Amino acid sequence: MGRRNLTFVWFILKSMGVKTPSMSSVMAFKLPETEASLKHCTRDQVPFYCIPVSSIIRQSLGRPDIASAIVRHPVCTEDKYTEMFHGNRWHTDNRFMSPMVKLTDGTSCFVYDCVKVVYPLLGTTTGIIQKYFHKSCLKEVLAEVDILLDLAQFRQMVPDTTATHMDTDALILYHSSAVIAVRDILGFAEPPRIVVRWTPPNFSRMTLQETTSYLSPHPMKAKAAGKPVVMLPIILFSDDTSGNKSKKWHKFESWYMSLAGLPRHINARIENIHFLCCSDSVCPLDMSKPISEELVRLEQEGVVVYDALYKEMVLVIAPLMCIVCDNPRASELLNHLGSSAIKYCRICMCDKTENPDELSELRTMSLALQQIAEIEALRTEQEKIEMRKLYGVRETLNPLFSIHADLYRCLPIEVLHTLLLGICKYILKHVMSGLSARQKAEILARVKSFDTSGFRTKMYGNVCQHYKSFVGRDFKGWSQMALFILGPYLDGGQTQVLLTFSKVFQIAYCEFFCVQLSEEWKGICCSFIDSVKTHMPLLLNKPKTHLILHLVDCMIDFGPSSAFSAERFESFNSRVRQYNVFGNRLAPSRDIAHRFSVVQHIRYICHGGNLSSGEKCGDALKMIFLSPVMQHIMCGIPMEDLQGTRAIYQPGTPRKKGQKIYLKDLPLTLAGKQKNTLEELQSNSHNYNVQLGEHALTDKVLEYRALICSERSLVNSGENIEFVTSYDQFMYGILLATFTTHNAAWCLVQGILPLVSLDNQPILNPYDCPLLELSNTIFCTPSCNIKRPAPLVHECTDTCIFQETMQARTVERENILCSKLVFQHDWSNPTYCCNVYCTR
Repeated sequence: MGRRNLTFVWFILKSMGVKTPSMSSVMAFKLPETEASLKHCTRDQVPFYCIPVSSIIRQSLGRPDIASAIVRHPVCTEDKYTEMFHGNRWHTDNRFMSPMVKLTDGTSCFVYDCVKVVYPLLGTTTGIIQKYFHKSCLKEVLAEVDILLDLAQFRQMVPDTTATHMDTDALILYHSSAVIAVRDILGFAEPPRIVVRWTPPNFSRMTLQETTSYLSPHPMKAKAAGKPVVMLPIILFSDDTSGNKSKKWHKFESWYMSLAGLPRHINARIENIHFLCCSDSVCPLDMSKPISEELVRLEQEGVVVYDALYKEMVLVIAPLMCIVCDNPRASELLNHLGSSAIKYCRICMCDKTENPDELSELRTMSLALQQIAEIEALRTEQEKIEMRKLYGVRETLNPLFSIHADLYRCLPIEVLHTLLLGICKYILKHVMSGLSARQKAEILARVKSFDTSGFRTKMYGNVCQHYKSFVGRDFKGWSQMALFILGPYLDGGQTQVLLTFSKVFQIAYCEFFCVQLSEEWKGICCSFIDSVKTHMPLLLNKPKTHLILHLVDCMIDFGPSSAFSAERFESFNSRVRQYNVFGNRLAPSRDIAHRFSVVQHIRYICHGGNLSSGEKCGDALKMIFLSPVMQHIMCGIPMEDLQGTRAIYQPGTPRKKGQKIYLKDLPLTLAGKQKNTLEELQSNSHNYNVQLGEHALTDKVLEYRALICSERSLVNSGENIEFVTSYDQFMYGILLATFTTHNAAWCLVQGILPLVSLDNQPILNPYDCPLLELSNTIFCTPSCNIKRPAPLVHECTDTCIFQETMQARTVERENILCSKLVFQHDWSNPTYCCNVYCTR
């Protein structure tokens, strides 16, 4: 608020008799520790400003809500990866593994420490810590320990041993990587002087050098100097965005970050995406220099900050987990030429002229540096140009290469730009180009009649005219319905391409990654490439098509694609644009960074962050800050996401209130929005089986036309749903009506049952979707049993037809009648299919 507006407010308050402090004291007031921590940087004398990564780490770990949510050890799962910390990268790379854990007595126990442990059948023995981790089914931390036994203990475990002559102070390595709970670590033990390996039935004594290396302490132990160590991997994002409201012109290059250790549902919130820097005059590679320098320092030396979980100062090591960006930016950050190179893949050495449908040797940092050195050694510029195209790399100075990580493994395949804005757009353009005007009108009519109640995204506008200007959410919705809309207009080859693409889409947007299915999923990706090679060979020239072959490997390393998706970062671009639009635009890099920094400090204080003085935010200020309006203004959270605590948005709450009527007169919305009452339904010739349970037709009820389902979305009468019957049976159905009686909400649902073959296997349609049939059974179930909208599609036959209708339109201020094509479903056909390609 400026001084002029504040003066007006003070005038109003004084006229109301309110005691106010002096204007100068108000203008000079500052919240504690809210000075913007900006770093001034320059490139060719052009300034830009950056918020230090260490500042964001300090304020994240100082907040109790974030510190308690951060996962500090890799999490082992049985076969499902649902988070980034489930991926192989976190488990196999020592850069991300936490080197210590706190024991029950509060002491820090590091990896490679010699400890006393409780081992089954033996009691207390000696062990060497090798690794700490979590298990998804357990809350406690586990440790992999090398179990060392003395001769007496070894003879107890192996009675027929041949070890008779052995030094008394020697310990035998009996069990490598035994898994024990951290609570079974009793304390520290004296390291053994001699270690003997046991490989049944032989014994081998470690040399002095091997023993010294085996028992040497973890390098972080000396660096920590008695403090706990926290591993906090970082996710970076780079993109360009418009500085104007129109989303055009005045391009800003920007860098953001988030914490890889946060669970996905927390990391997806816009308030947990942190701004680093932006500029309209400096390229992203030049802006990455201060970021990469700080990341190198954070990985080698770390930063000491206050941890709200441990309630003490800790040493934080922050290695780079991955960089999320679109494909052109990924090539730029890797010194790759992109699609203009002969080896056009940034991940492998695939040659687009010979084997674009196959995987080749993977690129590595060492290989790239070797190729760059070869290019620099050439004498003429023409030779360098040819070698750049051959290798696909250029010898640009890259600050990111100083980071101690293989960058070629740090840029996973981003599905938004690769799948939706890439392959889906190519396929849609290829199909639409071969359709007549009549066919396009029919497709538009099919889209209008398609039930999208089970989708998170809706289709707007004329898809046949505007598909070239679609954005990601439009292509996401189209990818889920394309098979059912375009099916009648495709030839066999196009159908095969679209079917295999839909299966790849299903993999890319899965809720979890199943390790046991990885080879099968790789086969699906290969099938898509094979179908493209056969039926749409021009698509193989696109690098995005080839990148599909690397998708499953990226999911093995980083978990499901939603963990490294760019969609949540893309939504953050609007805040950068907003801060620029409402600034004076004289020094946008400084002003935007300054505002983000101040807001970040205020959020830290109001979330209970620890100040250097030991003070904390009071409950009154915290309640004001957590109000929906303040969260929307300060954190950029959409208002619809802040209304979830209100009573009308709770699961099972009926909405769209009607009138009080008898239950027999309750209007039901059947398939195709057909209307009928409960009494008429029971008296007609369809022989419905209505299971009202404890209710009677003469009961007085209050009707509703919608309700809030378990996943907090609105479901209207007549829409397809997933629900649980009163007998705890999971089913699909159509929500016919909602009513309340005696302060309890109930729903009438017409069941939809799966069709099975004689050997009890589900019957599939040509698109590999299970078929279902609308039953005559109507269930009465509590409203809280309505789980979510169901992605069901009416299985159309020849009886579903197009009809010409007349529609009034305003053209040049005159109302005229225009013909409109409408697709009419034959609702007497009770067959549906479950759209398995719909993602929730």
